[in-house]
Amino acid sequence: MLRLMIEQLADGVRLDLHGTLGGEWVPLVEQHWRSIVNGHETAPTITIGLSDVDFIDADGVRLLRRMADAGAEFVVSGCMNRHVVETVHGHVRAAEGERTMKTHATEAWPTCSI
Repeated sequence: MLRLMIEQLADGVRLDLHGTLGGEWVPLVEQHWRSIVNGHETAPTITIGLSDVDFIDADGVRLLRRMADAGAEFVVSGCMNRHVVETVHGHVRAAEGERTMKTHATEAWPTCSI
């Protein structure tokens, strides 16, 4: 299950996701994101809140990568969400030639202190 909250801000739009970013929910989030991007003359600053996301599947990661490629910013908390966003941003930086980041499934998960 996923809950999507959209908030119009003075300098852009914020999409807060709550629940699972996977399966049937990925196309729904993409549809909302694209409608926001296409609904403005100039590309608004889009912030994606992932702090309340408890699972992201491979399709969800690919969507986040497309969003990052388009300039979206992310707000996260928790080890796994931070890891996913770092991986996504690593892809963007690699595409820009700044640095590379491994993204295959055998990569070790980050450690976090509680």
